[in-house]
Amino acid sequence: MAHGEEERHVDETAPTPETEPATEPQTTAEPEPEQEAEPGPRARLITRVVVGYRLGFLPGEWLQTWRRLDRVLARANLNVKATLAPLEEMPEDTGILVVPPDLREAAREAVPPGTPILVTPANAAAGAFNDLVARLEAGTELRADHISEDEAQGPKIVSYTGYTRND
Repeated sequence: MAHGEEERHVDETAPTPETEPATEPQTTAEPEPEQEAEPGPRARLITRVVVGYRLGFLPGEWLQTWRRLDRVLARANLNVKATLAPLEEMPEDTGILVVPPDLREAAREAVPPGTPILVTPANAAAGAFNDLVARLEAGTELRADHISEDEAQGPKIVSYTGYTRND
């Protein structure tokens, strides 16, 4: 990336049957402040974020992007699974699809209508994932459950001497 260029990522939604993909960005009215304050029933629960690629072609930098997303979600203690899957075999419970810019059109066809699509190059993925975690934690349009303290610590290892538990 040349000096002075900004990293870019785009957050889209797969087109619904009623809407056609627009060539120009559409402007929408801003919601009322009271609607943003609380995660109402409109906030969509996300349990899986899929990093998509073309079947038969997985660049190394995109594999690293998936690992980065997995670590970011784990550090945030969110109950969201990061999955690496080809666009041709999308899991049914895909909450958000992450793709590089060259797979934007294929991604729209691969997911059900209304599924959010995060388009980002591999070199800008860290910032895009931080923004995604902030949106999930805010809970306005997308939300995710947090992992409990016990689950975050992992399994507890205990040892026994005979029948006596050693704590």
